[in-house]
Amino acid sequence: MSAAASLPRYHLYGETEGASEFDFFHIETIRARSLALGWQLELHAHQHLAQILHISKGGGRLIEADGEREIRAGGIAFTPPGVLHGWSFSPETEGYVVSFTPDYLVAGGESRSDAERAALTSAGNTLLHPQGHEARLSFYFGEMAREFDEGARRRAFFRPLVALSLLIVFPGEVAGSADRAPGFSLFRFRQLVEDMFRSGQGAEAYAAEMGLTVQRLNRYCRLFTGRTVAQNVRDRLILEAKRLLAFSGLSVSQVAYDLGFEDPAYFSRVFRKETGEAPADFRARHMSGSAPDSTLSDAARRGDVAHSGVSDGHQPLSPLEGEMPPEGAEGGN
Repeated sequence: MSAAASLPRYHLYGETEGASEFDFFHIETIRARSLALGWQLELHAHQHLAQILHISKGGGRLIEADGEREIRAGGIAFTPPGVLHGWSFSPETEGYVVSFTPDYLVAGGESRSDAERAALTSAGNTLLHPQGHEARLSFYFGEMAREFDEGARRRAFFRPLVALSLLIVFPGEVAGSADRAPGFSLFRFRQLVEDMFRSGQGAEAYAAEMGLTVQRLNRYCRLFTGRTVAQNVRDRLILEAKRLLAFSGLSVSQVAYDLGFEDPAYFSRVFRKETGEAPADFRARHMSGSAPDSTLSDAARRGDVAHSGVSDGHQPLSPLEGEMPPEGAEGGN
């Protein structure tokens, strides 16, 4: 395996503890994480997090698998989950990085805005220097940072500001999420999972939708996500179960039926197997506020920013996120 093929996946950059896969929001200054690293963040990806970066002073370069792009003061960049990126900042660059799990933008039965859908189905990093928005962006990020530093974690406060920021990055048009490689697109697969995870269908249905054999689809899923088709679908199902248990008034049985389980007891067994606790215990813990330890990041310990959540160990990552390998590289299983 090449060095590029084993690039790390993090939760927040450089942190290698367990992941927070839902209901996560974090904001910090660019300085908070970059100063101690010589203003260089090597090529990596975030398994569960989307990120918005805004520079108010200074600049640098966005590092991607196939090259680099310049970002100047006033620039803003969006990176969806799983996409490779790195940063090389000029010393003393100022700005903020917002990190969030995609579910954070939606509470209860809310639907996503066009900008949110465009962002979260985009096929790569988006970088632009919008004209006439610098003061507005500085206000949005500054307000989020002040609220976060004071220890507040109010979704109702952060969500509109994140959504308004995304409207500037994706002003009405649908983001470029077309399949650019023949046969397999990670982003197409993720959309299928989003559409079908409640259906109870197996890997055969996903393979048929993508025009691939189950064997090949499993190979690509393992290459790009480290998980099989079935594991990806189960991960999404458990994530939705956690969201419903945490944020809805549905009973455990109602959650089970909503997710396509015919037997709530079987749902409870599956949930316990995947999470280590019963659905009722998960709900009680979440409602009591005794979520898993919110360990402070190094940046928080330095006093740059408070940190809510935990972090993700790294896994092997393909250098070309979402592209199909050469035909001759399929190999076994």
